[in-house]
Amino acid sequence: MDYLLLTIILLLGALSGTVIWWMLRNETRIRLLQIDLAADRVELRSGLSRMETTIEMMNLSSEALLQTNPENQGTIAIHKVLKKIETQMSVGLSDSNTAISTAKELNSAIRMLLKSVDLNGDISKNQTQLQPGALNLTDRLFSLLILMKIEPVSLGLNTLEYAKLGELLYRCGHLDWSKYCYQEAIHKSSGHIASLQSLTHLAKLEGNLELQLGCIEKMLHHDPDNTELLRSHASLIMQSGKNEEKAERDVLRLEAMGMDTPADQSLLSGLRSRAGSPYEVIERLEKILSEEPERFEDWLLKAEMHVEIDELENALTSVEEAIRHNRQFGKAWALKAKLLANNSLRHEDALRSARHAVALNSGGTELILLKANLVALEEGELSASETLQTELEKNPSNDELRAHMADLLRQSGNLEDALQLLDLATEQTSRIHISRARVELMIADRRRDGTGENDESYITIAKKSFENAIELDRESGIAWLGIARCHRSLKNYDLAKEALDRSSRLLDGEPIVYAEASLLALDNGDMIEANRLIEAASVTLENTALISYLRGNLASMSGNFSAARNYYDDVLEIHDPLHVRARLNRINVSIVLGLYDRAMDDCRVLLEQSPNLTLAKCRMADIFMLIANWNEAKSLWQDILEVNGNHPHALTQLAACYISLGNPDQAESPLNKAIRLDSSFSPAWHNRGLLYLEWGEEDAAIQDFETTIKIDPEHIDAQLHLASIHHSAGRWKKAAQFWRAVLDIDSDNDIARKRLGHCETQISITTN
Repeated sequence: MDYLLLTIILLLGALSGTVIWWMLRNETRIRLLQIDLAADRVELRSGLSRMETTIEMMNLSSEALLQTNPENQGTIAIHKVLKKIETQMSVGLSDSNTAISTAKELNSAIRMLLKSVDLNGDISKNQTQLQPGALNLTDRLFSLLILMKIEPVSLGLNTLEYAKLGELLYRCGHLDWSKYCYQEAIHKSSGHIASLQSLTHLAKLEGNLELQLGCIEKMLHHDPDNTELLRSHASLIMQSGKNEEKAERDVLRLEAMGMDTPADQSLLSGLRSRAGSPYEVIERLEKILSEEPERFEDWLLKAEMHVEIDELENALTSVEEAIRHNRQFGKAWALKAKLLANNSLRHEDALRSARHAVALNSGGTELILLKANLVALEEGELSASETLQTELEKNPSNDELRAHMADLLRQSGNLEDALQLLDLATEQTSRIHISRARVELMIADRRRDGTGENDESYITIAKKSFENAIELDRESGIAWLGIARCHRSLKNYDLAKEALDRSSRLLDGEPIVYAEASLLALDNGDMIEANRLIEAASVTLENTALISYLRGNLASMSGNFSAARNYYDDVLEIHDPLHVRARLNRINVSIVLGLYDRAMDDCRVLLEQSPNLTLAKCRMADIFMLIANWNEAKSLWQDILEVNGNHPHALTQLAACYISLGNPDQAESPLNKAIRLDSSFSPAWHNRGLLYLEWGEEDAAIQDFETTIKIDPEHIDAQLHLASIHHSAGRWKKAAQFWRAVLDIDSDNDIARKRLGHCETQISITTN
């Protein structure tokens, strides 16, 4: 028990000692911490004192800055308002009342900003320097206006405020809003010059001639004697090309005030030249140039006036003066080239001028083509072709030049290269489609075989190209004219007339329209109208291939075959040896006139030019049949049928060859096929009737001859055969009917008249 007590006493003593030691240690730590805290408090007081001193110094500096730059007070105030609005906008507007309040604050900020800047709103003059930050604030204002969908008209500013806001927005690059602000300023005060001048400046930047004219006219209303405004107004009217008498009044007013200059007189001369008074213009220009001879543009205008009145030498002298004062004046070089091109002794000089003009990008495609023509005269066609190719490579998007080059290839018969050139165009324009259609029409001419189906397919391709051109340009008279020709070739005469009427309205008075109309009249059998139209076209196109061709067609349809051949001679021997239709027509005329050798020569020429022209082979085979060379004819018809086995005319003529060669058994099959292919092809029915006569099958022959007459009532051979059959069989009434039909077609047919008399006698005897 004593040991236990002693142990407890010892433990309690140790514990007490430990606690005492711990407490003494913590006391020491707390004392040290108190010392550190006291030091920190001292340091904190020192820092706060320094901060107070710094803030006080900053306040003093701010006050000093605001005292020395009081305008910054407004900028700071605007910034505070904008910052507040931007914060509100970032969290969204809670209700309409807040939105209205924000809009009012924004309007207040705008007015504060406008008061803080020293501007008059005129952006057309030197712009004054703005205080720093003004443009940044304007950008922020603009962003908020766009975000809140506020329009200028809703701002409720006065005239000067709108003008000042317009200038600020202009300097920030917001041109549309700047224009709206100036328009509002003018709406509030129509005579506010600064706004009118600024709006004129903005209209000039966007190329709005109408707006520029409107502003200048308003300024002239308030200041009618302002010389600069009068000059600007006249110049703008000249650019617009409208109401040019106003421009003339402006210059005359300057002249009356004694404030006109040579430039003003030059402008007036230009106006007078447009009005068609070249003598007066020349007189004025001579006065101007006597005072300022270096005015090269006026020398050119004087030259143009001399050209109008056919004073070509004076024009050349004037244009050379223009070049002497400015050798880089491309328009003058272009006019000189045109003037000299008509003089065969000065083609070399004309070529030099054309080269200068083209090098200076003047005269457009017209000068490029003139240059090529002159190169052809001086250096040959190959060099001319290279010239055009070089120019096209420089500007591959020049569709006018590309189309012209394709037309040249077409006229030379190089159709594949023409199509390839058109296919390489950077853009398939209306002009390119028209040029392609012309090539395709020539291809149709060269591949005709006399069958409607085959010929129609080629013409339809060309018609599609013309339609493509019209889709791009509904007002293309040439494209409508091409559509008219295609419909005429397809025998769609009503559609051809409709397209021709459209073309006539767009190409009023153009001879090419009269020419196409005359062809349509010929196809409709109206030779009087055709003759009238040909005469109308010949006023401008006399001594051309087209007029000779038209007159040849008219003479042929009128039965004057000798005259027709002479006209076709003019086309082929003088103007265009590649004219396929004229040569085909000359072949037909030669056959009628019995000039078989000449017709055969034309067939050979056509086949050399166009080996795929089956129609030329048809004509050659027809000629062989006319001269009874049946074997050659048969061989040609067989060649044609190898190319196109569904050729009714070739099948019919092949059968005729078999009959003439004593092989009638081989004739029936091609005749039956021809009738199946085209049941309205009267020669096939007629030839099969002849075959049945050859076989003694009179009833079958009569049936085929009657079918022939149903298809073609003017088929005199079928009428003769029926008349003869019935006459021989003693069927006098039927025979008389057909003899009369023959006489209706050919009143000079003596055999028909005699046989009809015989029939009438027999009928009389029988009746009695």
